[in-house]
Amino acid sequence: MALPASGAISLNQVNVELGLAGTTTISMNQASLRGLFGIASGAISMSNGHGKSSLFAFNLIVANNVNFRSQAITAGWDGTSAVKGTLASGTIGSVSAAAALTIDGSFPNGVTFVNRGTVRGVTGASGSKGSTGSTGGAGGTGTHGAAGAGGGKGLINVRPGQPGSAGSGAGNGATGATGGTGGAGTSGAAGGLSLAVTVAVTVDNLGGTISGGTGGSGGAGGNGGSGGSGGSPGTRSGGGGGGGGWFAYDVGKNPYVSDGGNGGRGYSVATGAQVGGSTGASGGGKGGTGGGSGAAGGAGTNTNRSSGGAGGAGGGAGGAGATGATGATGGAGAAGSIGTAITGNANITYTNVGTRNGAIS
Repeated sequence: MALPASGAISLNQVNVELGLAGTTTISMNQASLRGLFGIASGAISMSNGHGKSSLFAFNLIVANNVNFRSQAITAGWDGTSAVKGTLASGTIGSVSAAAALTIDGSFPNGVTFVNRGTVRGVTGASGSKGSTGSTGGAGGTGTHGAAGAGGGKGLINVRPGQPGSAGSGAGNGATGATGGTGGAGTSGAAGGLSLAVTVAVTVDNLGGTISGGTGGSGGAGGNGGSGGSGGSPGTRSGGGGGGGGWFAYDVGKNPYVSDGGNGGRGYSVATGAQVGGSTGASGGGKGGTGGGSGAAGGAGTNTNRSSGGAGGAGGGAGGAGATGATGATGGAGAAGSIGTAITGNANITYTNVGTRNGAIS
């Protein structure tokens, strides 16, 4: 408490203000008295001590990574007298791994920290996003088309053999494989330190908060991999079968045999042109062969012949396989833990504990 603001001041009161026993021998020229009265040299009287106090009190300025002793000196503390710093409101924070508030150095006549605001460590760094999943494998190639069947046999003196059936279409390529699942995000980092104390200090934290920094958020999961490309279609469609031959017969004469029908044309997926398909089956007439690779059916062996029915058309082209599905997104990383509230807690004498969040050591 301060000396009286007016009236008489006793040396007993001066001793008590200096933290000494009231009956301690003291003189007006004593350095501790001159320091309390603020008169370094020259004439000095008891009236110079009106309202003087051995306790230097100041308000802490809200900032990041504050050093208590440095702010006290900036505020006018002489480096010797007892000192009390008050955080009246607001938040002292941090932008680095260092403590938001540090109380260290020399305080010959004691130090008190009064907290009515918040002291909080830096927020931990966020985790990294997971890796992208692998691309799915390509689908397999489709099957080639099958050849058409041979034409039917002709009826005697009635009609030529029927055309061969069409070849089947080439098969579609297979669907590509599903892309791989994205990688999991990494965990966020722990929050930073709030209060670091290395000297004896009295703390009044009534209504105040001393809290480690919030842990960093976990990283997002990686994107799923792209689906694999669809498989290629079959390379060719099947040719139709050869047409049946016309077969006629007169008693006592040689039989007449027609040509076999033409084989159906295949279809090239790559060029769009008609090309040879798979070999068609033989026509029904004598000498009628299958339409191999889109070629004509074989001729009959006799003369005076007429044509059999045409071979069936080639089958259609197969389509490309569908693209595979995109892989699933990876899981998010875990959030980081809250930072440490206080280090050097053994140096602290609490008059009020208040709220403390995070580890205390």
